[in-house]
Amino acid sequence: MAMELTHVRFAHDLKDRLDVKDLSAYYAGSIYPDSRYLTGIARNKTHGESSPHDPFVEGLSDFEKGWATHLLYDRLGHICYFNLSPYDKSEGVQGNHVWQYLSAQKVVEDMFGYDLEPLAVDAILNIRFLECPNAETAEQMEKYLSIQKRLYKQKPTFDDYKIFWNTLSINRDVCEPLFKFVKSIFQDDVMVDQIKNIYPSILDEVLMR
Repeated sequence: MAMELTHVRFAHDLKDRLDVKDLSAYYAGSIYPDSRYLTGIARNKTHGESSPHDPFVEGLSDFEKGWATHLLYDRLGHICYFNLSPYDKSEGVQGNHVWQYLSAQKVVEDMFGYDLEPLAVDAILNIRFLECPNAETAEQMEKYLSIQKRLYKQKPTFDDYKIFWNTLSINRDVCEPLFKFVKSIFQDDVMVDQIKNIYPSILDEVLMR
């Protein structure tokens, strides 16, 4: 997953092309899939074949359009993260060093996005879930939102992101090495510039369709 502000930023930049009417539902959809980390819903129910994968498909609700922007960015971003990774795709396993390195890229990407799109920050701080496609409880979704809002209520620091990952991570042992990767990336100016370019390159690719 990309970090959630990155997902809301992407949704924000596509909203006019998608003719979104209900922004509240749309932005909620854009961060909905990763609520599974807190609710325990199986990934195939939030990211699988039955989920909306193309926000440009006719007939989607605004919530589903947001949901589809999330999955679209996940798909395109995954390619970009691996292209900047020293590891082979075959090595990637949930929680291992490859996954940690890709996740570190996503943290760096998200940190720079905070200053670039204040309207996305405002949007994520005001999201409400009125739809729960997999029967998630209101309490679960409110807790998920509170974690997001706590992270983004001010420009997040390394420590803020660590708290976030420790809260959502199934295996907290992955967080410390993940943030060692984050710090090593920040010491590499070329890598930082390449990560900064991921978002605009994906957005340009999608808008050129």
